[in-house]
Amino acid sequence: MRILMLTWEYPPFIVGGLGMACYGLFRGLSSLGVTVDFILPVKEDVYFEIKSSDEADHPRIKSENGEEAKEQKKPLEFFKVMYEIPEEGAYASLKAFIVEVSKSLGVPSREPKLQVPDEVISRLKYLLLQGNHMISKVSLYTEKVLRIAQRLSFDLIHAHDWLTYPAGLMLKKYFNKPLVSHIHATEFDRALGFGHPIIHEIEYLGLNYADRVIAVSRYTANIIKEHYFVPEEKVRVVYNAYYAETKSSQKIKKFKEPVVLFLGRLTPQKGPTIFLELAKKVLERTKKVRFLVAGAGEMERELMLWASSLGYGAHIMFTGFLKRAEVERALSLADIVIMPSPSEPFGIVALEAMHFGCALILSKQSGASEIVKSAYVVDYWDVDKMVDIVLELINKPELLKAKQEEARREVQTFRWEDRAREVLEVYRELLS
Repeated sequence: MRILMLTWEYPPFIVGGLGMACYGLFRGLSSLGVTVDFILPVKEDVYFEIKSSDEADHPRIKSENGEEAKEQKKPLEFFKVMYEIPEEGAYASLKAFIVEVSKSLGVPSREPKLQVPDEVISRLKYLLLQGNHMISKVSLYTEKVLRIAQRLSFDLIHAHDWLTYPAGLMLKKYFNKPLVSHIHATEFDRALGFGHPIIHEIEYLGLNYADRVIAVSRYTANIIKEHYFVPEEKVRVVYNAYYAETKSSQKIKKFKEPVVLFLGRLTPQKGPTIFLELAKKVLERTKKVRFLVAGAGEMERELMLWASSLGYGAHIMFTGFLKRAEVERALSLADIVIMPSPSEPFGIVALEAMHFGCALILSKQSGASEIVKSAYVVDYWDVDKMVDIVLELINKPELLKAKQEEARREVQTFRWEDRAREVLEVYRELLS
């Protein structure tokens, strides 16, 4: 079985949890005999191939004609991601390009179970030509996917999140292949309500015209059924698992006090202001604790100014953006990890924290809380309850150690190989 994966992230190109989720899933599927070809939003005209789990760390680099690329010995991290602002009118040819692609492709005899109407493709063309900075990058990625896919042979398309849905729908239309749309986070999560109308529309189309939808939690499945009217019968819930480069998860003792960690993008969705409010209330009662804010985002400056105004000095520290190895080091430093997200589709950080032996506090509004039994689960707005839990853990070292060991044991049950088998069953439903 050969799957064409469309994704915006893969290590070392990581913005959020999507990159590590794709890494774990691709690795798991390849261990089950599935060949994964995936296309990233890199400037170079290449795609990546994984035929075995060992190749997940160093995917084969191929040019668009399927030959081994001359950059084969070049580490993946040296490829350039499409972050620059495109020139004005750079994608004015996209509509004509798509028309030419659709004319040149033959129609296989096997019909997919759900057709994509011409009106949907026309609407996507219109949305992709709106000139928005992010949309223009999606437009460029879509063109790249359609160009490369003409030279590839694949059984099924698997698209991850809205950034790749236009490409997924067009491939489904022009190649008559089944499409799985994987939803890792919705615009309702990112915006904490109604967000960008174009993104909402792309999510709606990408989910409703896919043959199957994989949601990372029941929480997310309920959102897409309620807000996007996705039929229950096409939705499959496949939870995330975890993978850590550091097999040995020994603790690093940097401070004599316990360390409480927030790890994630500094955006309203992740709840960093809730974390700082909690830190303030704990520090009002004891100074025998350190709070660490790890990550970057639009709120970073605002949060740092607020923290400095509290007058607690090095008791509240910021790391800025962390690379993967630095993320794992931060987790090895932490004793307690808090994930206070007001809306969190899953939260792979929770599982990674468990691997590093951290006691865990999760918001009830997270997908991870549906499967993790060793964590404390609290409504994101109930700061006082989280404060009480933190104080109890740092004042009772034996309880803290017990929760840490419980987390280490439980996380061993969340394996990407098992999740990959669930995804493989979804593929078989469509290819049988």
